[in-house]
Amino acid sequence: LAARTGEPPTVPSGSGAGTTAVPRPAAFACAAAPPPGAAPVPSVPAPAGAFRLVDSWTWHVDPAGYRIAAPVAWLRWTDGAATCFREPDGARVLSVEAGPRRADPVAWWRAEERRLTGGGSLPGYQRYDIAALDMFRGAAIWECAWIGAAGDRVHTGRLLANVSADRAYIVSWLTKEFDWQVNTAYFAMIRQSFTPLP
Repeated sequence: LAARTGEPPTVPSGSGAGTTAVPRPAAFACAAAPPPGAAPVPSVPAPAGAFRLVDSWTWHVDPAGYRIAAPVAWLRWTDGAATCFREPDGARVLSVEAGPRRADPVAWWRAEERRLTGGGSLPGYQRYDIAALDMFRGAAIWECAWIGAAGDRVHTGRLLANVSADRAYIVSWLTKEFDWQVNTAYFAMIRQSFTPLP
């Protein structure tokens, strides 16, 4: 992620050394394996006025009221209020979750951080940033890492964006920790592509 004025990184809350792949409940929507009915994302023509995406990405228009860049052929399904996109035979995940507007996005992320770390859902947790962003009607980003359900260390950026007086979305991008740096450009494109629809 680009440099931001936010909170300093935390130190890991535990070590990944010696961690076994013991299944745990998913900390976030779409982190679990896709269901059997998940369908591959088709390539579609770009909507009018949309910018050109990189190769192997397409525009997804969702019934939940937004459009966003998504990788062609990734598996797509819904998990409650979230739309999930997962790399076949891979670890990368894109998700968009609809929800109510949050009065203070930064405070809401801090509360979520306390809830999930306090409940043991993010073993080996490390916060990189929680910071406000000047987007839409107020937004904030939470970037962190932890040891996932399969025992691998994973890294995510999560954008909470208020888009109206009563509506918000959480746009999340998750990769393995080792792969995060080479995937940051994709997360920047995803954030730029996210467009609420009337």
